[in-house]
Amino acid sequence: MTRIAVNLPTGVSGNFEIAHYTNTTTDKMWQEYLQMKNESHSNYCVLLDSNCPMPIMQDSEGEYREHQWLWDFATGDVLIGGLGIGMVNEFLINAPNINSVTIIENSQDVIDLVWPHCVKDNRFTLIQADIETWIPPQGSQWDIMWFDTWTSANSLGLTEYETLMRNRYSNYCDNIGFWGSLPPSN
Repeated sequence: MTRIAVNLPTGVSGNFEIAHYTNTTTDKMWQEYLQMKNESHSNYCVLLDSNCPMPIMQDSEGEYREHQWLWDFATGDVLIGGLGIGMVNEFLINAPNINSVTIIENSQDVIDLVWPHCVKDNRFTLIQADIETWIPPQGSQWDIMWFDTWTSANSLGLTEYETLMRNRYSNYCDNIGFWGSLPPSN
């Protein structure tokens, strides 16, 4: 199976933690995730939020599959909602035809844990802001937008969240994708 392995140091900042889990980590929810996603690797980098019973991101095969839309369509100027563990950076830094990557991350704690250690080059820009309220600079335009965020999606259904974000950002980009979803048919 395919995945993008991420190598971040363990650490805690606020409610967030970077941890290294294995296929034998005894956390019940983690074991259920491994079985549900049919994971086959022996170790994983995970992002934990003390307010969430499951890791909110991990460098797993399942996470890779849930990003397939981005892997298939990433080109030009890319806007990413959510830094996560920097897995997207690992892919985009070597993807052909990437001009720029703008990442909007709400949590300073996640930024503190991940940004100093994730791969990036001069094409990558990080903005600390809430993707649901951030207003892009006048004249901004992107070729691809990818939303891998856990904000209103928790209280809204996924379809409602996608509609909210498409309405908010469709003036800046026509090609918008979401974690775990298929591309819209044009």
